[in-house]
Amino acid sequence: MTTAVLHSPAAFSGHVYTGRISNDSGFTLIEILVAMAIASIIMIMVYASYRSILDSIKRSTGHAEFYENVNLAVSKIDQDLSNSYYNRYNKSICFVSEDEKGNSRLNFVTVNHNDYNFAGTLQTPVHMSDVKEVGYYLRVDKNTQGLHNLIKREDYHYDDDPLGGGSENVLLPNVSSLKFEFHRGNDWEENWDSRQNNAFPRAVKTTMVVKNYQGQEETFEFTTLLNIREFR
Repeated sequence: MTTAVLHSPAAFSGHVYTGRISNDSGFTLIEILVAMAIASIIMIMVYASYRSILDSIKRSTGHAEFYENVNLAVSKIDQDLSNSYYNRYNKSICFVSEDEKGNSRLNFVTVNHNDYNFAGTLQTPVHMSDVKEVGYYLRVDKNTQGLHNLIKREDYHYDDDPLGGGSENVLLPNVSSLKFEFHRGNDWEENWDSRQNNAFPRAVKTTMVVKNYQGQEETFEFTTLLNIREFR
């Protein structure tokens, strides 16, 4: 009798089939969880760094914009005060500062000089100047409780109403208080009215309290010497 012997494929290759499948080439659940945890930590660190950079840029931008706006307002007030206009024969031209709910309201006439005018040429420029009424005062900001807008009033036709008229523009927001003081002799006076004393102050001290972009109050104080010249 002839007996047939059957060989498995594993027998021809020299390997014995044991019935088990190896998983050495995969990842265990613990390895996947560890990898995810590490990736999460890296992402958190990257996000924190990104937010820090954005906050730094925001602070720098807000800081620069705030002081730029304040410097612009200070420059306009200083320029107008230093060029105050006077004419002894015109009673409509006066320098008046009054208290208005604890803040100052200042009205006067100033001269803005322009180096060139279209009436002249580059070789022979015509020096011109604009005489106008100006006023500086605060107006309550209806959108922000406890704060005001710094208003500049301009009227190119000074008339019998030296304390009103013209157009109004917001010069600076978020102002808490505005105070003008006037140098006379050796003292500083809080109010001034040239219609009564027939005189102009030698200098004006301006004090503004403004809230910055972080909600903190900052005080700005400067003194302007009046370079008053009489025009007839």
